[in-house]
Amino acid sequence: MNRKHFISTIAGATATAVAGAGAIAAHSVEPGENSVSLIKAPDHKVKRGVALYSYQRALKSHSVTLENCIEELSDIGAYGIEAIGQVIIKDYPNPSDRWIGEWWEMMDKYGTTPVCYTNFHDQWLQKSRPMTTAENLEHQMIDFNLGRRMGFTKFRMLVGTPIELMEAAIPVCEKLGLWMGLEIHAPVPFSSRLIERILGLAEKHPDAIGLLPDMGIFQKYPSPSAREQQIAQGTLTRDIALYIEDAYRKGLDKAEVVSRVKGMKPRPGDTSYADMVYSANPEDPKDLIPIMKYCRHIHGKFHEMNKGSDYTDARIIYDEVVPVLMQYGYDGYICTEFEGQRFMDAGTDEFDQVRRQHVMLKRLMGK
Repeated sequence: MNRKHFISTIAGATATAVAGAGAIAAHSVEPGENSVSLIKAPDHKVKRGVALYSYQRALKSHSVTLENCIEELSDIGAYGIEAIGQVIIKDYPNPSDRWIGEWWEMMDKYGTTPVCYTNFHDQWLQKSRPMTTAENLEHQMIDFNLGRRMGFTKFRMLVGTPIELMEAAIPVCEKLGLWMGLEIHAPVPFSSRLIERILGLAEKHPDAIGLLPDMGIFQKYPSPSAREQQIAQGTLTRDIALYIEDAYRKGLDKAEVVSRVKGMKPRPGDTSYADMVYSANPEDPKDLIPIMKYCRHIHGKFHEMNKGSDYTDARIIYDEVVPVLMQYGYDGYICTEFEGQRFMDAGTDEFDQVRRQHVMLKRLMGK
């Protein structure tokens, strides 16, 4: 799906309206096409952005530049940026003042906003021993300072970041005006002691620390691409696989489904596929409600969009999560992270996948 096709859809038209007059001028419809009508955005504070990791394959192959990616974000009305410093910063960790200046010039040119910086802590010193908390904090300061120079005030602390490090960093964040969000990532549940500990700190230091949900915790359905790969390899039977998926969506009991599969002349992979499909254990979107005030950023992971023009996520229940965010006052960005490069073929168009997700998000958010 190219940009022109994107903005010609109903949801794409909404995106163009929100993008502003400059974007409309740059992508105006041709005579005879459906006209783009300006509409008032709904009254909620959920905003759209993109994690630049989504374009990692294209960036790594040098088929696109960083500026190409930022221009793309602006074109689809996804103005918030999430970034990994090690990936996008030239001469990391010591970029020149010139590079930082060019970064800000791109922000001004495309109307984009630095939102969240993805942090990588390092628990090991020269791979010989674990780093002390003090050493780890010193290492962390590199990214804190880089992020601040680039305008990022929120930091995504990946799951596995030592809580002791985050606790030690609270005074630093309060002084620098930064906020750290510990990533809630599967299989860590909302009810874990880890989350409880972060919430205890967030009660005392709400402007310095909190939680950052990864949308992967709401994955409910199996991957269509993975299913097709198994069918092509001869380890899975199409009719049986589709029956299992349909039964799961209808809420049929697993034992009943497995029993019927046994009578369908299954291959060895068919029964295990039933186990895999029924093993999904997504979090309940409503469990976000009591912790929402501690969440200032959301990592919008997705692996693949369904084929066709319906623009729905193939695996994650965005249609159930986004309404909860809007209704209960989430104030921040959902920054798309396309992670499907690892599961889909080499010809997958990362830009197209992200555009499809933003058609879906605009349909759900109304802007």
